[in-house]
Amino acid sequence: MMSNDDNSNEKSTPTETGNNGSTSAVRVGSRNLPLYPLVVVCLGLLNTILFISAIVIGVYCGKVREVSTPDHNTHHLIFEIKTINEMHTEITKSQVEAKQALEKQLRHHHQIQLQIAQNQSLGDQLQTQIEGLLLEKATLQARISDIQGSCERCLPGWQLINSTCYFHSISETAIPKNWQDSRADCIHRGGNLTVIDNLEEQLNLNEFLPKMDRSQKGTWIGLTYVPVKRSWVWLNGVILHHEGYWNTRQPNDLGISGGACAAILNTKTTTRTWNHASCFLKKEWLCEMEPNQL
Repeated sequence: MMSNDDNSNEKSTPTETGNNGSTSAVRVGSRNLPLYPLVVVCLGLLNTILFISAIVIGVYCGKVREVSTPDHNTHHLIFEIKTINEMHTEITKSQVEAKQALEKQLRHHHQIQLQIAQNQSLGDQLQTQIEGLLLEKATLQARISDIQGSCERCLPGWQLINSTCYFHSISETAIPKNWQDSRADCIHRGGNLTVIDNLEEQLNLNEFLPKMDRSQKGTWIGLTYVPVKRSWVWLNGVILHHEGYWNTRQPNDLGISGGACAAILNTKTTTRTWNHASCFLKKEWLCEMEPNQL
């Protein structure tokens, strides 16, 4: 029985120090361990764990900081992107400036074209004015010729126009003739069929001759086609080198039997009055001769 009591005493709870200052103990297994050293050890272990945790947290934060902080390559990439954006801005600006310059050049080119068209129109107007002035001059010269005709510089039935006497076979008694007979009549009167030397004479005759329509036959002048020379030749032997004052689509069909001769069909136009026809046709005729000297 004593042994059971002893065993029960051995399993009792840790004893505490009384007022006399004895140390409390904790029973672990079959051993009693002092309480304070155990607390110190636990605190030490806890401190060690906290220290290790702090180190781990520091390392992790360092890695996070290292990851979150751009490295040298990242800075270089950002710089290149910035440079590319600046270059794109400059290119866009250059494209805009080039487009504006091109539009300016196109406007300038359009203005030049308008100016050329205006100059051409002005040139045509001036040419028309020149022809009008020449026609007015011819009219005045015709009137002067009427006055000078009274001085008997031209034969009766002839009219003086700009220092040349003209005879037009327009009368109720005149019978139309072919080109050869018309020339013979002019020679009989002391002259020859008219030779038109220049534009001024062409305009003078346009003023002098009566206006006709296309249904009329026209008036013979001293111009014929010479097959040997393959040219139109005046009676004075001068070859017609310039385009002349032919009507539209004239001359044509130079193979007419009996030869080709020229006649004036004095219509509303002033520089498109010549027609070509067979010399056998019968028409009016126009003679010219030098006036009498005063």
